[in-house]
Amino acid sequence: MKKVFLFFTVILFMASAAVNAQGQGRMTHEERLKQYKERLKLTDAQTKKVDAILLKSEEKSKKMRDSGDFENMREEMMKMRDETNNEIQKILKPAQKEEFKKMMEERKNFGQRQGQGRGRQQ
Repeated sequence: MKKVFLFFTVILFMASAAVNAQGQGRMTHEERLKQYKERLKLTDAQTKKVDAILLKSEEKSKKMRDSGDFENMREEMMKMRDETNNEIQKILKPAQKEEFKKMMEERKNFGQRQGQGRGRQQ
């Protein structure tokens, strides 16, 4: 029994190390803001507004995770993400909106690829 427990502990440790090695962690607030500023070519005024929007979203997200209501979390997180994206789009110029749509599509496709990759690993 101890060997089985040890075996699963080692497997879990290796899986955790592999995930971290693949760089699948979330972007920090600063990294995301920098990405938006560079890709969308935000003005200083727009950057300040996006910063405030992202901070508000991150605070809501933390409160949801801390609440422990995991049953409704996915749906609420998706709703919050859409609200955040809509707020950001309101301050963008037309060319920036097009680039923002591309960024969101890339993020969606990245998430789908990651989900497929997890299904194959066993």
